[in-house]
Amino acid sequence: MSVLLHLETTTRQCSVALSNHRTLLASRTIRNEGYSHAEMLLPFIDEIFKESGTPRVELKAVSVSGGPGSYTGLRIGVATAKGICHALNIPLIAVDTLTVLATQAHNSHPGMDAYVSMLDARRMEVYSRTFNSDLEKATKIEALIIPEIKTFPWDIYENICFTGDGALKCRDILKGKNRIFIEDWPTSEAAVNIATDKFKANKFEDLSLYEPTYLKQFIAGKAKDPFGLKKK
Repeated sequence: MSVLLHLETTTRQCSVALSNHRTLLASRTIRNEGYSHAEMLLPFIDEIFKESGTPRVELKAVSVSGGPGSYTGLRIGVATAKGICHALNIPLIAVDTLTVLATQAHNSHPGMDAYVSMLDARRMEVYSRTFNSDLEKATKIEALIIPEIKTFPWDIYENICFTGDGALKCRDILKGKNRIFIEDWPTSEAAVNIATDKFKANKFEDLSLYEPTYLKQFIAGKAKDPFGLKKK
């Protein structure tokens, strides 16, 4: 058996799945206005093991969506994945979030010349990657400020599918003939085949050294002081 656990926490969507030989055994997904990963991730993992009747000792590896995306979401997902891998002495698999998004778009809208994954990075900035028609070739992952870019990686293509939670906010600037825009979020289910391929090829991460793809440094917000303690 090659039972894999898949974690997706890079956006407001919290998603987990359990698979065996590319077959989905169970999954859970929730998307709230805020981030519920810290509260929902571990209960979801417990639920899918119980639902599928899979003993935890049969788990062979954990795959985690490695970004780019929310700093907090990435930290929660990767920390959880590493903790499980350490406890069970099993390998860690990292999956590119933008590839997962492109896979979902390819499944729902086949036949496009290119698929452009876009994750919202606030204001008019997106984390983006462009894939060809069969997803076999892709550009490097970039943080793009859309209004400031004159030449895009996807300009060489005609029929283009833009996908992700950053796609719709860029539609008015990027719209044109043969261009479609899908508001979507990465799911753990879409990572099953990608992670299974990596598992079979023994493409694992170093548990002690692995860090997700942040692209931007974390900037802490101003600490709240609801009780006025700092004034004393």
